[in-house]
Formats: sequence, structure tokens, C-alpha cells
Amino acid sequence: MSEARNLVAAVGAGRMGRGIAHVFAYGGHPVALVDFKPRGVAEFARLAAGAMAEIETNLRALAGEGVFDAALVPAILKRIAIVRAEEAAESLCNAELVWEGVPERIEDKADALARMSALAPDAIIASTTSTMLVTELQRHVARPERFLNAHFLNPAFLIPLVEVSPSPST
Repeated sequence: MSEARNLVAAVGAGRMGRGIAHVFAYGGHPVALVDFKPRGVAEFARLAAGAMAEIETNLRALAGEGVFDAALVPAILKRIAIVRAEEAAESLCNAELVWEGVPERIEDKADALARMSALAPDAIIASTTSTMLVTELQRHVARPERFLNAHFLNPAFLIPLVEVSPSPST
């Protein structure tokens, strides 16, 4: 993983995390797409292959619509590293911006936010929820002044809108 401090990380390798990785990689940023779920090697390999295939399919569809030159797809994909839970510390410690995109369950978000906060103590942490209050979620991070809700609409790579909700601490 790059030692660059401009790394973006998206935690949660499902639909939202993949969309966020797509957006930032397309914008020229190195992105770590972090899967916090413990998985066996084969299961993780399937997840990683599926995530990259989905992002590539979406990029090629956009290129096919004339949004950008299809020759750029390999370079965009190369900016994305899909990271296992066991390797998350290395990626998150270099991140300036970490986006949480786990399922809309408080226990999942609380766990992810606490882990992200511990592994990326200097990063800005954003939750991409539209259903939970920022004041509720900020309790799960060590530095609430560096936390906000920043909800991408889905699909993140198609809808150019991010709903931003800072807390009184932000």
C-alpha cells in the first residue's frame, strides 16, 4: 500500500463501499476498499474479484456512454486496493479520509466506527448513513471533531450528490 497521506479508504466492501471506491479512484485518488468481515482466503478472493468486476463493469458502461475514454479503465482500477480485515491497519493508518459504508444497523456502524477511529486516528471519518443521527454515531469515534455524516446517494458513481451532516462537535 502506498505511504501517500492522500489515501481514501472505504470501509464496507458491499454496494456502497464499491461505489465510493469507484468515485474516488475515478477522481485520481488511491483507495483502499476495506472489508472488515473476517473471511477465509477463498471467500475473500471471491469478494475481491466480484468487487473489482462490478467496478470495472460500471466504469466500462460509463465509458461506453462517452463519459470518459475506455482506455483509462485499467489505470482507474489500479488505484483501488481491496483489503482484508487482517490487513486493514496498514491501509487505514495512511488514510486522510475514511468513509464508513457498512449496513444500516447501529451495532455494525458502532463496531466499524470504533475500529476505524482506532486504526485511523488522524483521519476525517464519514458515515454514509441517511437514517442515523450524526450525534448518535459520533459517540463511537475517539475524535468527534473529525467526524460527520456524509451520505452518498446510491449508486454513488452516478448520482453527484453527497448529503453532509456535521455534528455540533465537527
